[in-house]
Amino acid sequence: MELKEYIKIFKDNYGIFLMTVGLVLASGLIAQLVLKDKYSIEADLNITRTGYQKDTSDYRYDEFYRLQADERFADTVVRWIGSEVIKNEISKETKGVKFEKLKAERLSSQMIRVSFVLLDKDEAEKVTRAIDRVLNDKVSELNSEQKNPQWFKVLVSYPIVDNYGVSLGKLTMILLVAGLFLGFWAVLIKHYLK
Repeated sequence: MELKEYIKIFKDNYGIFLMTVGLVLASGLIAQLVLKDKYSIEADLNITRTGYQKDTSDYRYDEFYRLQADERFADTVVRWIGSEVIKNEISKETKGVKFEKLKAERLSSQMIRVSFVLLDKDEAEKVTRAIDRVLNDKVSELNSEQKNPQWFKVLVSYPIVDNYGVSLGKLTMILLVAGLFLGFWAVLIKHYLK
């Protein structure tokens, strides 16, 4: 088939093409307006120690082993946050606040980024306080047998709230591309079935 024939097919069926593009755009934009806004929350966790032992006869290797232990413990905290048990404990602490997509990522040996999504941005601080309590309770459980004065502690920063999702301009572009693609195929399928 030559290009002239394709152009003729689209000229004969431009109504279907425009209608398909319009329907995709309209349905996507209406869905964006109808769906509730969601908010992306991000907080930083820092792994620190509860105390510091100054007088010791041990050779300390310039704190190398302490930093290595902090890094390993930060990995443990990241795994805890990925655990369903910890997510359930945080849910119980927040007393019914619905959050989703809770995940953690270690950024350095002692710093972890935690992110999650909420429907109500005013609940962000409540969830981060719950994360703080649950994680530090878990840390205390681990230290209950050892009674180590230099045990770990998790410090949680104030949460940063941002809109979750795609901006209106970006959404419009995505819908337009999808509409053009579907409109193209709608015209070709109609011509084929003729």
